[in-house]
Amino acid sequence: PNLTVFDNVAYGLRNRRDARDAMRRRVTELLTLVDLAGSEGKYPAALSGGQQQRVALARALATEPGLLLLDEPLSALDARVRLHLRSQIKALQARLGVTTIMVTHDQEEALAMADRIVVMNHGVIEQIGTPAEIYRQPASAFVAEFIGSMNFLQCCPENASTLRLGQQRLECAAHDLEGLDQARLAIRPEAVSLCAVGEGLSAQVEHVEFLGAFLRITLTLEGCGQTLSADVALKDSESLGVRVGARVGVRLPSEAIRLYPLVEAQA
Repeated sequence: PNLTVFDNVAYGLRNRRDARDAMRRRVTELLTLVDLAGSEGKYPAALSGGQQQRVALARALATEPGLLLLDEPLSALDARVRLHLRSQIKALQARLGVTTIMVTHDQEEALAMADRIVVMNHGVIEQIGTPAEIYRQPASAFVAEFIGSMNFLQCCPENASTLRLGQQRLECAAHDLEGLDQARLAIRPEAVSLCAVGEGLSAQVEHVEFLGAFLRITLTLEGCGQTLSADVALKDSESLGVRVGARVGVRLPSEAIRLYPLVEAQA
């Protein structure tokens, strides 16, 4: 806090004993890169949180490292600044081509910024993959629950192609879970679709939450009492007459379902 923006960014260059003119050119280049040109003489107290983070990023990049480590770089910022800065960091990383490892507990941040994600649970790696792989094909119940929103339903695999949810049955490949008394079915809210009563599983609408482009509808499945959420477009909900207390049909597409042993969920 006792150094100007210029001195903060030049810190590593000065320790490396770079020439004064080369140091000034490098600092000017980096501050332009992080949209802080003209702020050389300011002190950190005069900067916003997002600007301070950009100064720290420029300082880290000044010595042209082969590896950049970012530990929760956006955690202390408000939502609007965080969204803006994460896109800037992503663009900057792509432009400079420096390998970057970023630690974050924000799942959306990880999905938006990473080329590859490592999901860890108590120091153990649960899964490594692209954002799409992690989101669509979670390798464990922990990953499925940790990344994004996920419905979990307790079910009983009856045979290789049928699951029982209370008194209702669902056609779905049980894979290697056949023979287990109980399993855990996982499906994303956006993969759940509503239909007319008598089609799919039977459920009752418990709660409707307006989220702008879609409604998040909380449903209770008949015959088992388990709840799940469905993200439904406004026009679709209107055509089905969705309201609290109404009965609807629920479709769970087989290709969107992931099944996990119940034991794993309790570990």
